[in-house]
Order: sequence, then C-alpha cells, then structure tokens
Amino acid sequence: MPLRKETLGTARQFEDGTVGFLGPIDHTISIPVDLTQFTNKEIDDDGYLKPYIPLTRLGAMIGASPAFVYGVTVERRKVADDNATGTIAALGTEDIAVALICCVVRDIAEDVLDRAYTANELAGFDRAGSKSVLVDV
Repeated sequence: MPLRKETLGTARQFEDGTVGFLGPIDHTISIPVDLTQFTNKEIDDDGYLKPYIPLTRLGAMIGASPAFVYGVTVERRKVADDNATGTIAALGTEDIAVALICCVVRDIAEDVLDRAYTANELAGFDRAGSKSVLVDV
C-alpha cells in the first residue's frame, strides 16, 4: 500500500523550543502563570504558548516595572484553540515549565516570538538575580 501525506506541517509546528538555547537546560521547574496576560505574540495561531518568554518569579511577563528574569519558557505548550483576543481573555492559570539557568540565543528567540524583546526584558536578563543569560551568536 502506498503512503501518502494528508496534512502538511509547518516549521512552527515542529519547533520544540530547545534550538534557541545555547548549551544544556538542566534547571527547569513549573510555575503558575496567568495566561490572560499574553497576546497573540506569545500565543501562536494554533493556541500554543511560545518558548523564550522571560517571566518573573510570580509567572508575570517583564512589564513596565523593573524585575529580573526568573525563568524563560522552555517549549511550546497547547493552552488554547487559537490566539484570538477573546480566547486568550477566557484562559486561566496553568503551570508552565521555565528554565531557571540557561543561555537564550536572542536572534532565534525574537524570531520565534515574532517581536523584539522590550527594553525592560533586556534589562531583566542583566539585572542582579537573573540566572538566565541572553546571548548574541
């Protein structure tokens, strides 16, 4: 019987998140994260939370207030059916895996997120207390 491909995948569907990390990812934990804080830049069209999102200890995105990067999301995680504003607003809190000690390749991370890191996110990687490093290769 001949084999035939029914559905074609995209590169984004197969992105596991690890290609944008330099070296090992040995220190991961799960922290509760309020998913309603994200936008369609952090959740893709298929409803997957993207890797490389820098978060605080409380699971919040690095916002307008100064904060160090506690961890970075490690891999894609299905959290919704799509990334419509109404869908994201209806999401709750879930435990999300983050890497505590890691080197993030900036070009890959920003490409996957489809946005540049904000000034506060960049400063958060360099702030005292952060064990995550942002590297340019």
